[in-house]
Amino acid sequence: MTQLEGTGAARLLQLFNGDKTQPTTITNATIQSVAPISVRVDGDSVDTPEQGIIVAEHLTEHSRTISITGGTVTGQVQDTYSGGGELTSLNIVDGELTFKCDLKVGDRVIVAVVNDGQLIYVLDKAVS
Repeated sequence: MTQLEGTGAARLLQLFNGDKTQPTTITNATIQSVAPISVRVDGDSVDTPEQGIIVAEHLTEHSRTISITGGTVTGQVQDTYSGGGELTSLNIVDGELTFKCDLKVGDRVIVAVVNDGQLIYVLDKAVS
């Protein structure tokens, strides 16, 4: 495998541009709808529909298995037998954490446009 060089953005572009016959453009877009998803790439006059969009998992609703041990625990507990109690430790093994969809209509996103605009990878939200 070839060693990628340059900034993070340059290395990402090198990954997408492995096939020089199908160049990739990194640009911005605006979320037009969430379900089903559509985006409008900056400079385009039409929206790209869901069939031509791949969204990075961290921007979608998804679940992950987690384990939490230790840390600081605060809050209250109710013990119906003695009238109260104190939570002194917390241990969660193989719990499930659900991340909600973070995209909203009007959000600005960073996209990779490939295959002459036929495929759009939504990489991340753009913040300023």
